[in-house]
Amino acid sequence: MRRLLLAPLLLLVPACKGETAKDVTATVVGKTVEVAKGAGSGVVEGFKEGRKGAVSADGSQTLSTGEEVYANTEVSVLEAKPSEAGGVEVVLALTNKTQHPLHLLGLQESGGAQLLDKEGFATPLQARSPGQSADSIKVPPSVKVKASIYFDGEAAKAEKVRLWGREFPVRSVTAATPKP
Repeated sequence: MRRLLLAPLLLLVPACKGETAKDVTATVVGKTVEVAKGAGSGVVEGFKEGRKGAVSADGSQTLSTGEEVYANTEVSVLEAKPSEAGGVEVVLALTNKTQHPLHLLGLQESGGAQLLDKEGFATPLQARSPGQSADSIKVPPSVKVKASIYFDGEAAKAEKVRLWGREFPVRSVTAATPKP
């Protein structure tokens, strides 16, 4: 990356002096950063599209937008309780309305899953969720499953969970003390 930045500068800087050299350098660096950001965004977008378009080994259908998720599943929040590892465990009920296994993605992206407290503050999903990927939930065909997702924060303050753009009230907060 440094060589990419230096090569054009070495060609242009000898022809420039003072403020002009500064302006040329700023322009070259700015365009390089712009190209790098665009390439990075393209890689992420390509990865998402490839993941969605490819048939997985188990034949599962990949869903990542709220529209896709809610067209193919029924989602509800069963409870929010203190997590054994600290923070809040939110237990979801997910019903797969299709004949195909579903792979629900996007819990980490763009605030796909957030815990909202009684004061309206949002807490993002924890990066590590015990027993599952932090950014996805798998649901077998034509069944209802429970899946837990984990947030930082306090269960007693939890009021709503936002999932793929929809808000669900937290129906019960268990006041159980986490196990040591």
